[in-house]
Amino acid sequence: MVMSINNVTKKFGGKEVLKNVSLTIPEHSIFGFVGANGAGKTTLMKCMLGLLPVTSGTIIIAGETVKFGQTKSNAHIGYLPDVPEFYPYYTAREYLELCAVITNMQKSELKQRIEELLELVGLSQTKSPIRTYSRGMKQRLGIAQALLNRPKLLICDEPTSALDPVGRAQILSILQAAKSETTVFFSTHILSDAEQICDRVAMLHEGTIIFEDELAALQQQVEHQYVFTFTISAEQALSQLRELEHHMYIEEDTLIVQLSSESERLLFMRELTDHNLVIQSMHPHTRLLEQVVLEVLK
Repeated sequence: MVMSINNVTKKFGGKEVLKNVSLTIPEHSIFGFVGANGAGKTTLMKCMLGLLPVTSGTIIIAGETVKFGQTKSNAHIGYLPDVPEFYPYYTAREYLELCAVITNMQKSELKQRIEELLELVGLSQTKSPIRTYSRGMKQRLGIAQALLNRPKLLICDEPTSALDPVGRAQILSILQAAKSETTVFFSTHILSDAEQICDRVAMLHEGTIIFEDELAALQQQVEHQYVFTFTISAEQALSQLRELEHHMYIEEDTLIVQLSSESERLLFMRELTDHNLVIQSMHPHTRLLEQVVLEVLK
């Protein structure tokens, strides 16, 4: 395990922001840390970085116990805040060169590592100063800076929250690629982003972990339900099939059908043929992460 969080509680005065939080983060995985804004995610990350003292409990990263104000464990961490700041008059390459010098990176490694990272984040051909960058470009540069010294753990605080769909997709792709050389702790309130790239997900709600599991387990198949798409819309298909006795409903322009046995599935396929409906796709229905969260919060 790269990181172990054991019964961490954090209080501000009489307010308990984190309540006996425990997590373990496997190596070379993307760990999704989800929760609404204000749930306590950033507070926990500040404790992980030694920027806030815990009230009780321990955090161990790469074998080092995190201590407030003593940042020995941070040698193993790369960190991307939600709004990274840079010297605006540098280019991306110049900024990474400055960071490499500050962190005493070996000169023999410096140039190659910077080129690798600029290529990874799609900024290798960018010559303009950082002040001209979009929000997405700054986030990508922030990831490159956080990965510069090959950390064992990359902590990302809401890296996609203010980006358009293209920018979000770029960041998610970069984090997916980064998993080959580090472990990614990915904090977000955008459940669909966590669903796209995470191996394991935990949810923080009002300071408490309400679930933690592998994403595949959370998205387990809904028993006996199948998803169909057709060459016509789901609404049109359902209108043609209303007289049938199967339980059916529409979800995001797909038809969800309850088919509890092999014989019932075969019967439904024949009924589709009888109604001249052409299937584009069919697969078992799995729960979206959003559905899991709503079920847990009920």
